[in-house]
Amino acid sequence: MGKRSREKREKLTDQDFNNNRKEERPRPKTDLERACLFVITWATYFTLFTPLIMNGNFFFPFVSLKSLYFMGIVQVIFFTWLFLIFYFPQYRPRKNPIFIALLLLLVVLTLSSLFGENFSNSFWSKPERMTGLLMWFHLFAFFMVISSVFQKSDWFKIFSLSTFVGVILSFIAFFSTEAAMKGGATLGNTSFLGTYLLFNVFLSLWLFFNSEDIRWKVYFAAAPLVMFYALFFINARAATLSVIAGLALLFLLYLAFAVQKRYLNILGKASLTAVLIAFLVLAFYLFQPDNVIHNWFVEKATYSRLVVWEKSWEGFLERPILGWGPENFDFVFIKNFNPCMFLRLCGGEIWFDRAHNIVFDTLVITGLLGMLAYIGVFLSTFYALWKNYFKKNIKFWTVGIFSVALLAYFIQNLTVFDMVSSYLMFFLVLAFAACFTTAEKEPVPQKFISPSLWFVAIFIVLFAFSAFYFVIQPLRTSNYTVAALRVPAGSEERLDLYKRALSTSPLGKYQIREFFGQQTLQFLNSEAVRMVPVENIKEELDFVTEELEKSVKELPLDLRSQLKLGQLYNSYGILIDETKIYEAERVLEKAIEASPTNQQGYWTLAQTRLYQGRAEEALSLAEKALELEPNLLHSHYVVIQIAKVMEDQELVERKIQQAVEVDPEWEELLLPGN
Repeated sequence: MGKRSREKREKLTDQDFNNNRKEERPRPKTDLERACLFVITWATYFTLFTPLIMNGNFFFPFVSLKSLYFMGIVQVIFFTWLFLIFYFPQYRPRKNPIFIALLLLLVVLTLSSLFGENFSNSFWSKPERMTGLLMWFHLFAFFMVISSVFQKSDWFKIFSLSTFVGVILSFIAFFSTEAAMKGGATLGNTSFLGTYLLFNVFLSLWLFFNSEDIRWKVYFAAAPLVMFYALFFINARAATLSVIAGLALLFLLYLAFAVQKRYLNILGKASLTAVLIAFLVLAFYLFQPDNVIHNWFVEKATYSRLVVWEKSWEGFLERPILGWGPENFDFVFIKNFNPCMFLRLCGGEIWFDRAHNIVFDTLVITGLLGMLAYIGVFLSTFYALWKNYFKKNIKFWTVGIFSVALLAYFIQNLTVFDMVSSYLMFFLVLAFAACFTTAEKEPVPQKFISPSLWFVAIFIVLFAFSAFYFVIQPLRTSNYTVAALRVPAGSEERLDLYKRALSTSPLGKYQIREFFGQQTLQFLNSEAVRMVPVENIKEELDFVTEELEKSVKELPLDLRSQLKLGQLYNSYGILIDETKIYEAERVLEKAIEASPTNQQGYWTLAQTRLYQGRAEEALSLAEKALELEPNLLHSHYVVIQIAKVMEDQELVERKIQQAVEVDPEWEELLLPGN
């Protein structure tokens, strides 16, 4: 029974590969080879469950735990593969265009990290994103292994399991009642889930066209419908529109290349040309103000995206060759901050660590070299697929579906960005395409080398070190960070957890320091502070401010840490030590220097000046913030409150009148007593 079923599955996959089984490797002949392949195969299956992984005991549970889980499994796969290729050369990677393109991209990412704004940030990333150089090394290792080990007939199982996970996630999205999972299921965000489902919709279509068993066909016909409906249900607009565009493009490709009628081929090719021209025209008018396309985009995606893209371009021009380095987009946004970001007109979002556009993101973090390398990955994949199609090694549904899947993915990434789940799918598709691109050369001899104990011991040590330092320790840091929130503020236990979190792993240290600073600040502004001994408060403040000082020193453009540190010093000075007010002054002056067009630095330093009894200087700072964006209510409010502290009623009335002239609806909000 099992043998018959296995033969049927092999038959299913053979049909779209043109019965090209003679290119595949012979079956494993030794127990060691079989054992290694067993580990690699099943570990790869486990990576497909990455989108389902989450746990509230870890910092950013929808992101960090998934990423560390994926990296842990990839390390098992990679070190098993290294062991395998040492003894069995036939599993070593061979040159192909996709491999070379990815290697070039990895080289550019590495150089950009080394010469960028901050290497630690670029390498480790932060728990909220986990897409730094470390993740890229794991993704490249994942690609090398699965593109070298898996044969063409293995992909039916891999893609079938992936679509099964996609269907599960769809149903979780349908029936989830937890607020954090609403719409995004276990990915926590509709955009991230949308990107993941986008890939699986196309994988399901490919499986449908490559299945002869009626039961499989029914399932693979239903699966994309379920996932496509899920895209509508969760309101993943970018992914939904990209899938629709991809399906339309697939139809045009079918007319242009698969139909056996010349006039339909001509119609299809003409339509493809028209679509390309229309796309370029739409892209041009998107950035031109006061037109239908521009206004529609602003309405759907908010004006903030266009503002951020404009500032991204300025950041790219500052470092056009290698960019600012992965995970350093924050600093471009801070340095070129647009004061209108506080307004609803500009979206009302004041913190961006991504441009929400793959073109601008890539240009900013890796420069022109990175953009060329990234585009090269797509071009090499299209080349591999279409070359084999015209050589009749693969059929239309393979080249067509995977081409439009990559194009749809690129298009939807013009408004969103990648996380581990979408990268997992992207690299699966690249590895699948690489199966057709192996350079023609003499076959690798299938010689076997007897394993030696010392060699095995070296591999075990290397794997243990890598897993411990890059996976286990970051997991512990993530757990300590969350555990610190569950113990009383100002306690010795909480401070101990703070110290453990920051000493266990460098991953996300800047974000964790700022997070701890925020937690301490909330504690200082709460009633609970009265219940805690001054000695405990001082000890926690000393530790948190010392850690934030490290961030300020290492990251001169880290406005978040500078503002948080300045606020903590203000509170420290009021509660315990007046001299700390002058430390706040020092830090906040750096904050204004780092982001001179961001109102927050002026507001916070104005508060410091009031604590110092320098009200006139506080008023001057508040008015500078107001000059940056006169249409911002909060800036007027700060100026009026400082005037009240100065007990200058005439000044108060004059400032209220100035605010009302900007927007008459503010009058009720600014009148005395409100």
